[in-house]
Amino acid sequence: MTSDFAGYYEVSGAFGYGDEQLGTVTMASEYTVSGSNVTSKPVSFYASTATTGVVFEGDLIDACGGQTGSSVDGKYSFLDVGDVPAYTSRFWEPNGYNSYWGGGACKSQVTQWSWNVPDGPSGHWYVYAKSPVLYSLDGDPLYRFHTAHPVDLPADPGSGGFHQS
Repeated sequence: MTSDFAGYYEVSGAFGYGDEQLGTVTMASEYTVSGSNVTSKPVSFYASTATTGVVFEGDLIDACGGQTGSSVDGKYSFLDVGDVPAYTSRFWEPNGYNSYWGGGACKSQVTQWSWNVPDGPSGHWYVYAKSPVLYSLDGDPLYRFHTAHPVDLPADPGSGGFHQS
């Protein structure tokens, strides 16, 4: 988190199948809070190898610190980015992922990136990240990150892997 109303997430790593490393990826999302609205923009994807079927997903969960939470109805969205050449960044255009909801005391925004490679195994790699928890104080529609507790995250705040189909 960079303030009560802004945060940033970035992860980089290698991916592969079995003992074979196929490439490296970097994914990022920048969070901005305004009232009950949370925007993730830019949401980006970059890989060292050509990728196919790249998809960005966004969702909002009703979750306080340490809670699994549940998806808020009507807040799921996705963008099918398609094929991305090696060493090329792609962004969730034009406006990133946006969620407006003032119905709970706490919430977290979830971003997921998924992709495959040409002639790769059947399935896809994925990485997801949940934002730090946003709080509404005493029912105020103005949500904010809890900067006094920067590790205040929902349960299972991020992971990744390969989903074979």
